[in-house]
Amino acid sequence: MADRFIPALQIRHGGVKMEKTEKALHTKRVLEPAGWILQLLTGLLLAILVTFHFYEIHFASHNAMEFDKVVERLSDTGYKVMYALLLLSVSFHAFNGLRAIAFDTEFGLRNSRTINAITALIILGAFFYGLSLLVMF
Repeated sequence: MADRFIPALQIRHGGVKMEKTEKALHTKRVLEPAGWILQLLTGLLLAILVTFHFYEIHFASHNAMEFDKVVERLSDTGYKVMYALLLLSVSFHAFNGLRAIAFDTEFGLRNSRTINAITALIILGAFFYGLSLLVMF
């Protein structure tokens, strides 16, 4: 994969000033190493958890979506932990991906701190809202 030049304007991303003369991969410009690694890990975790979820709901039992079965399943601590991990992974993966898309724009590059703060609030809000619903069972 060929390196790309960073745009001529100076940008501040995560407190680091990058110049035109530096070369960087596109993903390095929009996702710092921690964000990129977490994006990969949550993607892998999603593949595992969604597969388990589909198996449990669609293949293990034909009546898995009946109310009694749903309540029984969500009363189990193991399922609650699995669904909490699924919820956290989905929330982070989706909104971190949108954050990366926002950083592809000039607006995103100029307002990286604001976008980071808004993204963190949305991730936490989605996770804790879903967690509050999960805890009710």
